[in-house]
Amino acid sequence: MSDENAQRILVIDDEYIVRKSLCDSLEDLGYDVLDADDGKSGLEIALKEQPDLILTDLRMPSIGGIEFLKQAKLLSIEAPIVVVSGAGLMTDVIEALRLGAFDYLSKPIRDPSLLEATISRALQQVRLKRENENYQLHLEDLVEQRTAALHITNRELEWHKNNLEGIVIRRTEELENLITELRDTHSQLIESAKMASLGRLVAGVSHELNTPLGICLTFISSLGDKIKNFEKDFYLGQLSKKDFGKFLESAQESSDIVISNLTQASDLVKNFKMVSVDVSSEKEREFNLIDYVKKILLSLKSELYGARVEFIFDDSVDFTITSYPGYFSQIFTNLIFNSLIHGFSADTSNLIKIEILINQSVVNIVYQDNGQGMSAEVKQQMYEPFFTTSRKRGGSGLGMNIIYNLVVGNLSGSIVCESEQHKGTQFRIKFPKEALNKSHTPLGAQRSL
Repeated sequence: MSDENAQRILVIDDEYIVRKSLCDSLEDLGYDVLDADDGKSGLEIALKEQPDLILTDLRMPSIGGIEFLKQAKLLSIEAPIVVVSGAGLMTDVIEALRLGAFDYLSKPIRDPSLLEATISRALQQVRLKRENENYQLHLEDLVEQRTAALHITNRELEWHKNNLEGIVIRRTEELENLITELRDTHSQLIESAKMASLGRLVAGVSHELNTPLGICLTFISSLGDKIKNFEKDFYLGQLSKKDFGKFLESAQESSDIVISNLTQASDLVKNFKMVSVDVSSEKEREFNLIDYVKKILLSLKSELYGARVEFIFDDSVDFTITSYPGYFSQIFTNLIFNSLIHGFSADTSNLIKIEILINQSVVNIVYQDNGQGMSAEVKQQMYEPFFTTSRKRGGSGLGMNIIYNLVVGNLSGSIVCESEQHKGTQFRIKFPKEALNKSHTPLGAQRSL
């Protein structure tokens, strides 16, 4: 009998022995296990039972692992998906990771602890995501409560305004305290939104690291097997000069691939470290704006899957500026996620264009997408805190408010938006090349409640 509180895992594999072995191992670990023998029935079970995690083979009849990942994304199946692949399927594994697979395991799974650790990490990610969603809901409820209390106090103040001076003074003090508390809450939410922006970068970099590290693991494992065979042939006296040469050539090739992919992973970590430090510290320094935006786009590469980005600039121009790089990370991250959440749909060819120009002492940025655009009413309210048209899809209503405060307040610049429904959206941002406000105003202190 299964435990009603146990987390459920769906196993999809057309090989009965492999599927049965995985199911038995997972049940021994205390999980409630569902199984399917192909991708089609796996999708049906996933939609009906909503498991906490899915393990799927790549090569199956009907619907294979790659198509399963595509369909799962279209059907908004939220459970993390771990692909299980046999030897020689590295191309499919890389494609699976790009389509959103959490991780992959090689068949046969000889080390049960590896299976247990992978599942544990995936389920932990689910738990953290749910905790973050609950936290956001709690913050929204708190703001609504404070706003409702403010409205009540305003009505009471209006009713008492002609009464005794003492009552007016007391109510005024209560109102000021309430406004101060609400502004403090707003500042906390702004800080939370900034950390959420950093969290998106973390998620993007983590996803991008999966591919080079996965390739390294595959080639190192393969090299280990070749070394064992080499030792066996050597001690049996069956090693020819030709075999020795082939082994050296294969080992060198594996080494080159591992070094190349580890270098790629190292560069990703270095880029993320620079961007994350800038977001957290908000310190002024000299930097190349073009290089910095490239680092931001690289960190968001996995989030931008399915959208094409055109980055336009004159490479003969020096784009070195003195400003606050962390602000640009928040500006571009929020603009991009605004396009992804509010602008784009799954059945269109999504495009983002970013153009940067420097005219003497002024920097001009043009950001535009070909999404669904905005109505005049939405456009008029978009910079207001907590205004969003997509709260159910994760919109906090703070992204555009943060952008406005950063550009107008902290960078002493301007931002202009042009948008029509079904015709996309364009933002034109302008600010001084050299930062004017050396002692900058804290984020959220300009356009607020």
